[in-house]
Amino acid sequence: MHCKLCNTRISMGEKTCPNCGADVRGMSGSHPAPRRSGPLAPSKPTGGGRSEPELELDAVTGGGATPAPRVHAAPAPAAPSAPPHPGAMGPAGLRALLADQPELLEPGLRVYRDESGAPAGVDFATGVGSIDLLATDGRGHLVAVVFAEKSRGEEDLVADVLQRLGWLRRHLCKPNQPVRALVLVEEPPASLSYAAAAVSDTVAFKTYRVALIFEDVEV
Repeated sequence: MHCKLCNTRISMGEKTCPNCGADVRGMSGSHPAPRRSGPLAPSKPTGGGRSEPELELDAVTGGGATPAPRVHAAPAPAAPSAPPHPGAMGPAGLRALLADQPELLEPGLRVYRDESGAPAGVDFATGVGSIDLLATDGRGHLVAVVFAEKSRGEEDLVADVLQRLGWLRRHLCKPNQPVRALVLVEEPPASLSYAAAAVSDTVAFKTYRVALIFEDVEV
């Protein structure tokens, strides 16, 4: 037989329950153990060191139905983020690319270095405005690389470039050291050819385009 209070098996002839100490004389048959209320302790960790989801039971009051247990599962690990995809290259990105690889613009082109040998040609400051990239070519000539703004007319553009070349000749060039300019324009104005012809010995104009590439997305 079993104890009516804790459902512990009682051997024949015993007067008290060995588990709860209740008087079992006159008891017969088996009785279910009383329902326990309150949260259960979390299960022991598995071999991998992570514990199983915690199972919590609400306390039962009155004669109503037992509420469904609430399972608190461990949060799922976050999916690894995809490597950043390079964005579309604008003028700023092209400046950075040419500062790192000026030879893409012209073979033999190198970023200008100061007297200590340190690179100093990126966004080079002059007394009449900055130069996007000051470089030297394979013959040791100074080359001012300038990005043309769309809002500037060709007259203002050519005047600004010539002012920067004049500043370089006066303050930076060594004796008899030639200096020239490369002007990058995304969309050259229709009348730019006249201005370019007037300064063709010192200023060259180049257009640039950014390639559009379609790639499959990995899922």
